[in-house]
Amino acid sequence: MSRRCLRARGDRRAATLPEDRHFAVFRKGERIGRHAATFRSTAVGLAVRHEIDLTVRFAFVPIYRYRQDAEDLWHDGRLVASEAETDDNGARTSVRVRERGGRLRCEGPKGVLEAALGTMTDLSYWNPAIVRQRGLIDSRLGEVAPLVMAGGANETIEIDGRPVAARRWQMNPQGAEGGEVWYDEAGRIVKAVVRTRGEVLDYRLIV
Repeated sequence: MSRRCLRARGDRRAATLPEDRHFAVFRKGERIGRHAATFRSTAVGLAVRHEIDLTVRFAFVPIYRYRQDAEDLWHDGRLVASEAETDDNGARTSVRVRERGGRLRCEGPKGVLEAALGTMTDLSYWNPAIVRQRGLIDSRLGEVAPLVMAGGANETIEIDGRPVAARRWQMNPQGAEGGEVWYDEAGRIVKAVVRTRGEVLDYRLIV
């Protein structure tokens, strides 16, 4: 195969990669950290790297820290593996997911369980197909949590001072844990509001 053909194939594969997403995370109007999702091609599919780094301060003193590093591997549009390391204010957990026999085997602090092939992790909101999910693998605990997505209304939101046409979905609208997520016309996540542990976190796209 010629170098030209190899280069063309590589260019096509690069062109299909999702666009990296970098969010600043705010709590009560104050920036507390970031969440980055970056994408690369592998020999077997798509690798998605997540880095979350949050610190809540009181009178400039850190009172809560959350760190998570994870990598999900996708093949033919389905999650086939995941590794996640979490430091939740000093409580460390590891979650490992692997495809086995047409199922997903999840190992974590909650033990070993199985999920249907096609289930996503709770870090997969970059993928607009998540709106059809009915449960997600918790990347901190390794358990499957129910998910209800409602809405899909068209809205115009502002990002970096410019209007963006988007669709808004509600995550678990009747539950204590949930929020809202917006996707632009290209299906890219552009904004999110997350309710968790009695807090509301605002994810703002860095452009």
